[in-house]
Amino acid sequence: MKLIRLSTGEEIIGRISSTDGENSTITISNPILLIPAGEGKIGMTHFMPYGRSKDIAINAAHVMFVTEPNEDLERQVVKMTSGIELPPGV
Repeated sequence: MKLIRLSTGEEIIGRISSTDGENSTITISNPILLIPAGEGKIGMTHFMPYGRSKDIAINAAHVMFVTEPNEDLERQVVKMTSGIELPPGV
């Protein structure tokens, strides 16, 4: 799972399923949009919830950086998307 910051300032978390250097795109499976909710809180929603596809191809020119999310955030995303609650340290 990766944390991706877009040039628009949006931050999404998901699995990078492929990169296409020829078309300069990065495809992210089941991306979740992180929404600042004030005072150190983060809300989450599906990125493009009104679209049919679970895989979103983003032009690589719009990606500022890709990094690893911290464990707490990754656990919350797994719980939100699968209903499975992972113990700390997993």
